[in-house]
Amino acid sequence: MAGNSSPKKKPAGGYPVGFAKPPKATQFQPGQSGNPKGRPKGRPSLDDLLLEEIARVVKVKVGDQIISMDKERALLRKLIDMAIMGDISAARLVLARRDHAQAEMDAAPGAQAPLTEEELEVLKMMAK
Repeated sequence: MAGNSSPKKKPAGGYPVGFAKPPKATQFQPGQSGNPKGRPKGRPSLDDLLLEEIARVVKVKVGDQIISMDKERALLRKLIDMAIMGDISAARLVLARRDHAQAEMDAAPGAQAPLTEEELEVLKMMAK
């Protein structure tokens, strides 16, 4: 396949032109960008759209009152209400999520328990 390409010729003139070396007349001037507007912003991802939509505030009627809350909280309230009314799949989902949330809270570093006598002795020895 090497026979298909023509041999490279040196440019006429006393300046180097080649790969990554365009002619001086066509080079960008100092301080001038080759793409002044920059890359256009892309379309938001599905996750971005979901998070944006679920954060919107809606008005929900609770008993005789109308309360403003975000859609995520309203959805969670509806799911729990469905579980209470006997929807087994909703109940499973709520209980599984509760177990997950409880495990997260237990694993999260919280207030530390007071140091034991052994731990205090080790700290004293390290301080010496």
